[in-house]
Amino acid sequence: MTVVLHISVVHPHDDERIFGRECRALANVGYDVSYLAPDDKPFAEIDGVRLLPLPRRSRTTRWLDYREIVAEVRHLRPHVVHVHDPELLTLLPRLRRAVPRLVYDMHEYVPQQVAAKPYIPARLRPAAARAVGVAQRSLARWTDAVVTVTEAQFDALGAKPALRLALPNYPRAARFAGVEPVAELAADPRLKLIYIGSLSRTRGCLLMLDVMKRLEPGEAVLYLGGVFASEEFEAEVATRVDVGLADRVVLLGRIPQPELPRYLAAADVVWSPSLAGPQYDLPTVDTKIFEGMASRLAVLATDLPGRGEIVRLEECGLAVSSGMDGHLMGVRRLLANRREVGAMGERGRAAVRERYSWEVAQRHLVDFYARLCKGLPRGTSAR
Repeated sequence: MTVVLHISVVHPHDDERIFGRECRALANVGYDVSYLAPDDKPFAEIDGVRLLPLPRRSRTTRWLDYREIVAEVRHLRPHVVHVHDPELLTLLPRLRRAVPRLVYDMHEYVPQQVAAKPYIPARLRPAAARAVGVAQRSLARWTDAVVTVTEAQFDALGAKPALRLALPNYPRAARFAGVEPVAELAADPRLKLIYIGSLSRTRGCLLMLDVMKRLEPGEAVLYLGGVFASEEFEAEVATRVDVGLADRVVLLGRIPQPELPRYLAAADVVWSPSLAGPQYDLPTVDTKIFEGMASRLAVLATDLPGRGEIVRLEECGLAVSSGMDGHLMGVRRLLANRREVGAMGERGRAAVRERYSWEVAQRHLVDFYARLCKGLPRGTSAR
């Protein structure tokens, strides 16, 4: 049997792209799949995927994971190592002789992401972004294949590797079907907006608070969940909510992946307010939008590449200009057309089922792995 090891030093074991979609899909068609990632829990096996723990470490000490990763590779003797973080590219030259196939899964536009990192001094970000771009391009040549979220991400790479797959972050539609909503949230009669994801300035967290401040308390409520970019930013948001928004903004904290569908099902509108800028001006697939659509929610999104055109094409919500004024106008339009909000949600759910679901897209990953693993053993494990 072909042995596959997915590795991340950043993403958790319940990461939906890595475990929920890719690992499970490969296990379902007969690959021997393990996923090595930071976790406090011991070894477990779920849906045919072995979850192998790494120690939880800070950003500055993740390089210490390399020793455990190399040891696990030597133990498992995988035919394929599939890495999900740019930090792990530096390991590939060392693994090249021991592993028949190496895959790099490029989740983000990496140089643009580095250019927006708040912990890098502003004056150093352009140089850091250029250096990371050069390093990624050079190290990716050690791989046999690359997986991205959008076709445009291939532009950051050279001619190698030749085997490539753009695999959008579409949700598993079945995960959002027949869900019982969180009753306490669903019972609120106001227009219920929800955002669950990374909470940062560039993703529009403060913009949402600015919009809510300009609405009447009885008009709408915002359910805000996820992980904050920093403790300082979390304190800033909590203070703003406590001082004047506690009657219309509910901080949910981190929502475990299994619970996400229940929270989405309690709302009316999924909100995607990312700000225009280098990190978001390139085409992207906003998973949160598609998860909201799968949950029968209308969409309110910044009109950015990969978002606005989907909303307009499917007539499932509103795509508005970046900034507080555009989103305030959008919320007010939804408030004035509450009946149409439900119709938008129905159209969005139908679009996900037919075109934007993992159930539709997963065959591309299976076909990609068949090409990648051509010539490798399928009958016996390498261990």
